[in-house]
Amino acid sequence: MPAAVEPLASLPDADTPTIWYLAYGSNMNPKVFTGRRKIQPIESKNVIVPGYWLSFDIGGIPYIEPCFASILKINHARLHDYNYALEVHDKTRFGQDLNWDETHPEHPMRSYPPILQGVAHKITLREWQLVIRSEGGWGHDVPTGYNQIKVNCTVTGTKETISAHVLEARPLSVKSQCQPSLRYKNLLTEGAAHHNIDLAYQQYLARIVPYECVGLAPKAGRALTIVFSSPMLFFFFLVVARNMGRPADRQIAPPFWAAWCADKFSRFSGAIHDYLTSQIFGSGRHSSPAHRLLVRQRIEQELKTDKTLEQHQKCMEAEVEREGAALKMAEKAAETVAE
Repeated sequence: MPAAVEPLASLPDADTPTIWYLAYGSNMNPKVFTGRRKIQPIESKNVIVPGYWLSFDIGGIPYIEPCFASILKINHARLHDYNYALEVHDKTRFGQDLNWDETHPEHPMRSYPPILQGVAHKITLREWQLVIRSEGGWGHDVPTGYNQIKVNCTVTGTKETISAHVLEARPLSVKSQCQPSLRYKNLLTEGAAHHNIDLAYQQYLARIVPYECVGLAPKAGRALTIVFSSPMLFFFFLVVARNMGRPADRQIAPPFWAAWCADKFSRFSGAIHDYLTSQIFGSGRHSSPAHRLLVRQRIEQELKTDKTLEQHQKCMEAEVEREGAALKMAEKAAETVAE
């Protein structure tokens, strides 16, 4: 059955000492959640979220961080609809094959991703506010970013249920046919491994086909994007630097005007890519079909060998290290946009 969803009208009641927060993306990774966010969960539990899939449809910075993770509610009434399967595929695992075979005994579920899994963190209300602040808009009400909802989760291996607060993409932020960067994919696979999430789900994450900027035209598009975005990226970097090392209860939120400017700039730069840059240099949200196939074959070959998931992770991390030093500052700033 689908999980019950209840939109949040406001932040959790001040009388409630703690809440459960569902992390399904980079916040599964302690390097991000505890290291960068400075949030130390009181308790963490691996959970399954009936009624939802993991998606990669929050638009990011083309050619650098093409997208970020969100969640996609399952429409059970349309599971046998091929067009619906294609829509889901384009938002959840673009770059892989769509297995649509109505004669297969496991049809249609084999055509869809596995049910969402993640980590439920028990955190204070103040820390929940910091999570919201870090996820687009810095806690201000802007048209893009995430909505706050609640979902019912089942603790893995038990019958215990948890009602967890979670963030899902707002419609204006949604983009189809996106591939996450290798850096972002690694944050998810590392986080899942750290929390010992179900091995089959870890294998699913390992098979995500990341975006790779290859070829002269896409690299030229990336260079132009960095130049065009450098003022805003530098501003994001300053926001991060301002709170670096501060405990969770002493971090400083940017003002509304800054969030408003960031939102408008993000939407404008996205439109520039969609209607101009991508037509000249190729898409900065996904790789070419030929390159997606090569990356997919490479991943499958690595997983078929005797390598463990940990060894596979190290191989993927080694590829990240090959990225040029010129991108380091831009990528670091981009981490704050929608993780």
